Amino acid sequence: MFKAFENGTESHSIHDLTIENDVDRVSIYGNLQVTKDQEGLKAAQALQAVINQLVQQLESEENLPEKIQNKDEDEIENPFL
Repeated sequence: MFKAFENGTESHSIHDLTIENDVDRVSIYGNLQVTKDQEGLKAAQALQAVINQLVQQLESEENLPEKIQNKDEDEIENPFL
């Protein structure tokens, strides 16, 4: 089960939507088509469970900063620009 901010190497997928976990951020990217059928309902429920857990974890933090600083050392200059 996905637990936000607890494991810096965890990745979870819902069809083509990827949720990557890190200790200070969760990245959500990709594509998810929710169809009007049982499969679409299951996909929507899976996404809702991840988002609900993410919000619950953020709300439970006592000293949540206004904004975290990006890690400049992790950014790599694009050699194609």
